[in-house]
Amino acid sequence: MARYELIAHDPTGRPHGRPVFVTAASPGEAVMLGAPTIRRVTARDRTHADLYAVYRHRRVRGRRLVGAFLPDGPGPGDGLAGVREPRRPLPAPPSLRAAAEAPAYPDN
Repeated sequence: MARYELIAHDPTGRPHGRPVFVTAASPGEAVMLGAPTIRRVTARDRTHADLYAVYRHRRVRGRRLVGAFLPDGPGPGDGLAGVREPRRPLPAPPSLRAAAEAPAYPDN
């Protein structure tokens, strides 16, 4: 497990708010664990984050950028990306009616 630092960036690209420190196995897991805290902070400040920068802390080399993630939430589009059109029902099987012609009787 490594120690990660998450920093929210505003729409202009500048960091804002306090960094969130998380211990996780990967940068993606660090975002999953730290994103709720960042969302609370940005909601309190009435701002919104366009990007989460994830840094890994090391004793010798200091902090290194290991990833940048886009937050979940409202974004461009109608939210229907990946939604498939439902399949059409199969046509009904042909009918198996058998009709025989009535026998022709000669007039008596």
